[in-house]
Amino acid sequence: MENKTGKYFKYAIGEIVLVVIGILIALQINNWNESRRKEQVEKQVLKSLFQEVEKDRIMLKEIDYQYKNDLRSLTYFRNLIWQEKHSMEDAMALNEFEGIAFRDVNPNRITYDEMISTGKIYYLSNQALVNEIITYYEIIESYIYELRQSRVEFRSNFYDVSSMADYWLTVYDNDNKELAYHFANNQNTETYKQLKIISDWSIVNIRFSKNSIANIYSKASQLQKLIDKELEHSLIRTDDSKPSEENKATIETIELKRISELVTAGKDVDAIIQIIKKEDKNQPNYFISEGEINRLAYYFLRQDKNKDALKLFELNVELHPNEFNVYDSYGECLLKMGDIENGLKAFKKSLELNSDNTNAKIVLSEFE
Repeated sequence: MENKTGKYFKYAIGEIVLVVIGILIALQINNWNESRRKEQVEKQVLKSLFQEVEKDRIMLKEIDYQYKNDLRSLTYFRNLIWQEKHSMEDAMALNEFEGIAFRDVNPNRITYDEMISTGKIYYLSNQALVNEIITYYEIIESYIYELRQSRVEFRSNFYDVSSMADYWLTVYDNDNKELAYHFANNQNTETYKQLKIISDWSIVNIRFSKNSIANIYSKASQLQKLIDKELEHSLIRTDDSKPSEENKATIETIELKRISELVTAGKDVDAIIQIIKKEDKNQPNYFISEGEINRLAYYFLRQDKNKDALKLFELNVELHPNEFNVYDSYGECLLKMGDIENGLKAFKKSLELNSDNTNAKIVLSEFE
């Protein structure tokens, strides 16, 4: 009996051990499956984030190129404003000064916002990567804030009618040559002194903004490298070139031609458009900014050369599809030509890009 009892206990203990081992194995398999699932989710999240940062890099390169053109244009006007004497042609060109152009950064952050709202970002195993992700979006937020503050400061000074009244008179009455000539050659007025300050301020701020864009681009590239490393170098960047580095003092001496000179030289609109399209982005011969093309288009529009103007407005939409002002101008031309349907579409697109576009709201309300 004692031998049987001993054998029974040994058997029972053996069974218990086997059950425990089975449970432990099952738990281990479950933990392994859970860990594998989390790893797959983490990889998918990082892939999505990588793709969104890639879109940011493409956007940042475009903004950098726009700032490069803006800097050239501002340098031209800054040198013009600081001339001691102006010819009639210079005086008429002076009232085309628009100051600094503010280029908004709209990051692709759907994945990041989801990671923050769900707390998934803190589940990532690589803490250094987590810190880099957070830093990247904090830098973008800082740029957006600084840009907003600069825009407010610029508008409060440049569009202050009380201190800039003399300048705005020349702008609104832009066919009055005598008025423009008198303003440009009477530089002791408070308005002209303020204009000088604004031109210098614009140069300084656009360089700051351009440097900020270059810094964000660098951070985006660094973040992508870390993500790629985390995913064992399985990802590919579609564009690995760097934005231009155009902050040297030599920019002050560059004098690009204005596309309006092509009209004087006898070029028709089709020839001008071909020249603009063939311009080298890194070493252009002409100002081909959004504002410059718009000005030339309005020149033709004022002369009732509507078809020529329309071609330039269409070109501006093609080259700057994310700028609300080009659609606003395009719509104005279409309405003048009697194309109500497409004109209203253009104004709606402009309002879609900028909900504060008062002109678009007024025009659309007239056709309701």
